[in-house]
Amino acid sequence: MSAAKVIVVLAVALLLLPGLAGTATPASGRLEGRLPDNAPVVSIDQPRGTALDALSAIAKQTGWSLVVTAPESATTRPLSLQISKRPAGEVLDLVLEAASLRASFADGVLRVRADAPAVSGDSWRERRRERRGRHGSERVVFGHSFTVGADETVDKAVAIGGSVTIAGHVRRDAVAIGGSVTLEPGARVEGDAVAIGGAVSVAEGATLEGDNVSLGGTIPTTVGSMVRWVVGGPHMFSMFSVASRLTRAVLLFVIALLIAVAFPGALTRIGTYLVNRPGLSALGGFALLLGFVPLVVLLAVTIIGIPLIPVAVISLVALLLFGFTVSAGWLGEKLPFLRENKTPLRTVALGGVVLVLVGLIPWIGTVVVVLAAVVAAGATLLSRFGRRVEVAA
Repeated sequence: MSAAKVIVVLAVALLLLPGLAGTATPASGRLEGRLPDNAPVVSIDQPRGTALDALSAIAKQTGWSLVVTAPESATTRPLSLQISKRPAGEVLDLVLEAASLRASFADGVLRVRADAPAVSGDSWRERRRERRGRHGSERVVFGHSFTVGADETVDKAVAIGGSVTIAGHVRRDAVAIGGSVTLEPGARVEGDAVAIGGAVSVAEGATLEGDNVSLGGTIPTTVGSMVRWVVGGPHMFSMFSVASRLTRAVLLFVIALLIAVAFPGALTRIGTYLVNRPGLSALGGFALLLGFVPLVVLLAVTIIGIPLIPVAVISLVALLLFGFTVSAGWLGEKLPFLRENKTPLRTVALGGVVLVLVGLIPWIGTVVVVLAAVVAAGATLLSRFGRRVEVAA
């Protein structure tokens, strides 16, 4: 496959991926209950203010009633926001995450409370990872945000798929992948503060001795969203809502057609590898998916490895997109339509329509599409994007 085709397809895919990431990622799970489907967009221009000011602005523009039971120390944290015409749920999640708050919504009433420690069956792992951090070790978490308290000292603070709020002392670096880094008054970070897909905010009275590194823009923000989705998991209601599933399905279908047009030969070879080695392909796909989080953790704990995280995320996304396309092509080959004149583009289109329809089924549909993409992604990886084919004996 030529370099020109690779560049063109990747460029178009990157233009479409922000929409795909937006439908598959919202949020960090800080909101309980479902917001109304007709929730309006909101705009906040708050160069100086607090979390409570932002929550009040959201409630005023949406017409919701607001009940705040969080302590004043949490709601009066400095918070600067400049947001224009974004969905209310997205803005609410940004505010809740920045202020380390949680909320519930029912019957038009938004209730905001302090972020209580998790009590789920998985929380013991998080507490075990964080316990040593309170005594000066590295504190690395993934899938959620955390705060270094005013009385805490840690060597390094890293959140993958969440944000980091510093009120105490960090001897080395503070890093957030798919979130923001916030230094509150009195906080001290001796190393660098790095945010990919977010922003670094240093309040008056805080000390940052190293560099302030914020990677925003379309691509880093999309990468951050993908990281949040992979390590933190999508929010139940947004992932399985009709509009989200439909938008995601259409974008996947369009990208699959682009890949089929640009790489018909590679798709055929990958499909052959998948048919000849289905077990190995499935094993490779699941190893790829399960090994992604540990890889990101390893890269994040070293400042040298942080620039490689976007490369790892984009590589994973490319493999999954190719996997979806290969699965669609294989399925299109099996369908009893256009048997006499099937081309890679037509088979991908036929199979893609079926996968899109299956993906619209709540719960089961999403799982089926993900499994199909993961297994074929394993074949894509092991065949080196179709450069290697082993013919069955």
